[in-house]
Amino acid sequence: MNNQDFSISGYKVTESKEVINTLYGITPEIQEKLAEMAVKVQKMKNSAIKELNNLIKKYPFVPQFKNYLSSLYDMQGNHFMAAEINRQLVSLHPNYLYGQLNEANIAILNEEYDKVPEILGKEMELKAMYPERDEFHYGEVFGFLQTAFNYFIGIRESEQAQIRLDIIEKLNEEFDLDINIVDYERKMMDLNWDNSLQQEEMEWTEYRTPKVIAKKAVETTTEAPVFTHPIINELYCNGLEIDQQIINEILALPRETLLADLHKVVYDSMARFEIFAYKDWDIQTHEFMMHALLLLVELKDERSIEVFLDILRQDQAYFKTWFGDFLTEDFWELLYAIANDKLELLYNFVIEPNGYTYSKSCVSQMVEQIALHQPERRLEVVDWYKRVFEFWIANQENDDIIDNELIAFFISDITNIQLKELKPEIKLLFNLDLVAKGISGGLEDCMKDIDGLSTLDRKNKIFSSITERYTDYSITWFNNSDEDEYDYYYEDDEDDDTRKEIYEEAKKIVSLRDYKPKVGRNEPCPCGSGKKYKRCCGK
Repeated sequence: MNNQDFSISGYKVTESKEVINTLYGITPEIQEKLAEMAVKVQKMKNSAIKELNNLIKKYPFVPQFKNYLSSLYDMQGNHFMAAEINRQLVSLHPNYLYGQLNEANIAILNEEYDKVPEILGKEMELKAMYPERDEFHYGEVFGFLQTAFNYFIGIRESEQAQIRLDIIEKLNEEFDLDINIVDYERKMMDLNWDNSLQQEEMEWTEYRTPKVIAKKAVETTTEAPVFTHPIINELYCNGLEIDQQIINEILALPRETLLADLHKVVYDSMARFEIFAYKDWDIQTHEFMMHALLLLVELKDERSIEVFLDILRQDQAYFKTWFGDFLTEDFWELLYAIANDKLELLYNFVIEPNGYTYSKSCVSQMVEQIALHQPERRLEVVDWYKRVFEFWIANQENDDIIDNELIAFFISDITNIQLKELKPEIKLLFNLDLVAKGISGGLEDCMKDIDGLSTLDRKNKIFSSITERYTDYSITWFNNSDEDEYDYYYEDDEDDDTRKEIYEEAKKIVSLRDYKPKVGRNEPCPCGSGKKYKRCCGK
């Protein structure tokens, strides 16, 4: 180390831990425990979970133990528990820097960049966050700078990112931190390269995308819904290879109460989204949503159309959690099955402001298929697209409505089915610079395609039954491994009683389902169904 401390941005950076110990009342005894637990956390010892819980109870005023527990869960891959522990950490110790940094890093990981300044302050400066402090430990400074650097990389602010990197390099030199600066420089190079390419694209056409504002269809909660029909809970503990008998029994329920229950399932994906979003995909936490959609499509009740539209009114994080590529690949088919005769409703949805590009583009995919599967409705489809285009042209200055990429997707769908009647509107959209040419190509290409004789079969498969959809989806989408949900919590040599004890300790910190013991794939299912585990809850 070259210096004991140095000044930066109006405060002193020190190697002495006394600045932190004084803040949180860390005695030599507590410091010894922190050092001991730091080693165990780095080694990801499962025994550390119980020890940390005991230390949290003994020293409730020390935030570091809670931070260690959150870090341990995160390192073990249990991101849900890590996030929940950190939420309590921030709530109980709002001025603890590392808790705030954890929240900001989660937001960056989820590409929710607008949340970061709300957590760390709009200035993105450590001194502005703690104006009463004049001295910080180098670990605090590095942690803050690292998070700020990643934030500015995420929002493509290369100048601000470089400022943080310069300070990180100085910190690394002054305190011999052995930071791999190459990784940071590589991110800067990638960002500068991407910005250069983006500038070239912007010179070709200006991309405008409205800010996505998700519709709040239900209130946020941590409570699971209560259903009129208890069998609906089977949707929460079975994958897409669910026993067909369960589906048949559900479909045989009274229609009105069944619809209400299935709508409640869909809205549960929104009400408890923050819980589900932090968990890895699992049949007992995520596939209930797809079950509900398939059942609603089979019931074909027009009251469910608004439920589907409420889904499409959500934001990117929601679709990433529940659908992934399914939204852009196959969601249109579900929409076709339930709403292909409701084009007016779909028109009203498409022209809503602040919508998500790919939610609206899947509507166009569906309308394109109407023209292919129901050629007698061609003029209806032409009129629908014409009205949408005229709306965009009339609102060309409205940044909450105009989405260059979405317009390009619509034009691509039109050229696919060669709706020549819309050539005047297409030309005007291009002349007004409202089209993302990188998606649809230039005007000349579009005119050539729309006039040409297509040799490609654009007609996609429409399923005739819920059975066909289950068969196809279970092969194509949402396949799950056979791993037990709780296996990653524990070391291989721990028996089930030990696992249960550790899990029960965790339940004292956050709300979890009852412990599920390890069960052999060919053993009787503990749910009492009488089936083998692999044919029941172990699917």
